[in-house]
Amino acid sequence: MTNILHAMLGKGLGGLEQVFLDYQPILEAIAAKRGGTCTGVVRKDGKVAAAEAGRTPSLAAIPAFTDWDPVSTGAARRLVKSAQPGLIISHGQRPARLFARVAAPGTVMGVCVHKPVFDVTPGTHYLCVGQHLAALAVERGAPADHVHFIPNAVKPPTAQAAPFTHPGWSVRVVAAGRLHPKKGFDLLIRAIGHLRAWGIDVVCEIAGEGDERERLQALITELDLDACVQLVGWTEDVSGFLATGDIFAFPSHQEGFPLTLLEAMAVGLPVVASEIDGPIEILKDGKTGRLVPDDDDNRLADALGELIADRAAAQAMGAAARKLVLADYGPDQLARRLEAVVDLMLSRA
Repeated sequence: MTNILHAMLGKGLGGLEQVFLDYQPILEAIAAKRGGTCTGVVRKDGKVAAAEAGRTPSLAAIPAFTDWDPVSTGAARRLVKSAQPGLIISHGQRPARLFARVAAPGTVMGVCVHKPVFDVTPGTHYLCVGQHLAALAVERGAPADHVHFIPNAVKPPTAQAAPFTHPGWSVRVVAAGRLHPKKGFDLLIRAIGHLRAWGIDVVCEIAGEGDERERLQALITELDLDACVQLVGWTEDVSGFLATGDIFAFPSHQEGFPLTLLEAMAVGLPVVASEIDGPIEILKDGKTGRLVPDDDDNRLADALGELIADRAAAQAMGAAARKLVLADYGPDQLARRLEAVVDLMLSRA
């Protein structure tokens, strides 16, 4: 019998939280096959706890003030005593450090790595969402046989895009993500300004919320783009929103293995993305999308303009991107990869 404890202590409902929610039913099934259970652990005051309140089986919710305070440590210790896990998988550094303190001797520890900021500790396994993160874990001292690549996945979308099939409509560029400096939405806004200056009839909608809203809105106004660039807030139906576009823009500066990019590809949108770690593992330039240098609004505008000018090629890229994601990055593929890694971790215990 193998019991699993699966922890994520983030506050929000972003990419890390979504990966946790994608893993949870898979780990429950893996534990059940081994005669055990999987206890999902979330932050008591976080959005996942609220959103999943009626879930069966329920998620355990604990305080997460720090990764060392006595209240959080005590709650984690009680949970470990109750669940008796042979394997603990954590998303992020806080639960990894917290549960490492209270785990029983011999417990197999795994950390899902979503971004380059992470510790390497002896004996721990690293489940990396990107190949660049796996390479970084080895570079920082993790044994190669304790480093595993498990790319993120998305569910087949309920909507499908039909890019460039609305005669007389302005070309619609869509983007989505947290309004944060690392997402590069200021570059996209400037790129739209370039396209408009070149006489291209294009509009842009950016879905998301965050601290950058005021600054981005000020930039839109400064460039006289209020009529054609809109910050539309967040949406529960991301795929539905993306499917209304003609092109998806992804000007981010730093990523792990971006879910939003996969979602845009899954609905069949041609995409233009920054040539950075993460997107370069997913896209083949000119085949399943376009890659442009990071932090260059002129090159971003050029690539968007080229797709608009050659709409047949853009549609072909969107179709190829959709085929790739549905074949390689779906829930079934994630389940197979995750189960294989769990078997490997436990066999090396």
